[in-house]
Amino acid sequence: MVKTERKTIQKDGRELQLVAFLVSIQPGDNVESQFGLMVDTLYQWYKKYGDACREFTIRFFGSNENHEALMTYLPSLIQQEEPLRPLFAQLGQVTVIYVSPNGIVMKETKMMIG
Repeated sequence: MVKTERKTIQKDGRELQLVAFLVSIQPGDNVESQFGLMVDTLYQWYKKYGDACREFTIRFFGSNENHEALMTYLPSLIQQEEPLRPLFAQLGQVTVIYVSPNGIVMKETKMMIG
């Protein structure tokens, strides 16, 4: 299951866009398909807001095994999705929050993009 939260903030007289994804792996789901849904939504967000995109956060609910799978997909997304490279360059980082299936934050990290 993938849920998206978008926010608009005012900074220096500009409207900037923030997006947070909640990616939850349920029994019967696989990480790859859920990650793909998130990527599709990321493309739509970037297409709609372009230069106003300023923050990208992923809250990832799942087991340790699911978290490890995400960490293989995320760097390849950043490196291989050519049309999203300008977005990642302007963001500079992605915040990733790993949450256990019972809702406990296990780790929060900022993945630097450069």
